[in-house]
Amino acid sequence: MDPIVVILFVGLALIALVMVYTRTYLNIMGADEKCRATWKVFDAALARRGELVASLEAALAGRGGRGREVLDALSRGRAAVDAAEQPADKIVASQALTQTLRELFAVAERSTALMTNPDLVALMGQIAEAEKDLEQARRAYDEEVRSYNALVTSFPGNKIGGMRYRPRMSVRARRGGNGAGRELPWTRF
Repeated sequence: MDPIVVILFVGLALIALVMVYTRTYLNIMGADEKCRATWKVFDAALARRGELVASLEAALAGRGGRGREVLDALSRGRAAVDAAEQPADKIVASQALTQTLRELFAVAERSTALMTNPDLVALMGQIAEAEKDLEQARRAYDEEVRSYNALVTSFPGNKIGGMRYRPRMSVRARRGGNGAGRELPWTRF
């Protein structure tokens, strides 16, 4: 074989390899940036819900009985979300707060005194809307994480991304299923 043909063949193979490496690395970087951007939206939705929950706590302050237990759990849940720094911790704390909100809404539905207070019902409606926004942000984040994880866990991304890019945890991973199509209990407000 002619040495020039071998050199050309090796050169073209190296150029192709560099192109695949560059393209894959840029795809991973782009997917990582999309995950960060959708996390910011998710985090902003968490902050909005946190402000509304703080208002709800203030509106419900001074009530006793079963409502007090749920209100204390609500305060602890909101504090846990605010204190969490890592995304995985924030996701877990947010899900616990969502469960506590469900319990509070169930208590409120059974209480005539709470359901006749128009300010409280309006605030609960705002929280329900914030939960819907949060659910949309969760879905968007999960979709971006799914795409990102597919890139960094499959070949050649798993070799090219190396130590820098690791799979991310999706919001649904800790929720015990996909939860698609499930109606939130507070959609009546």
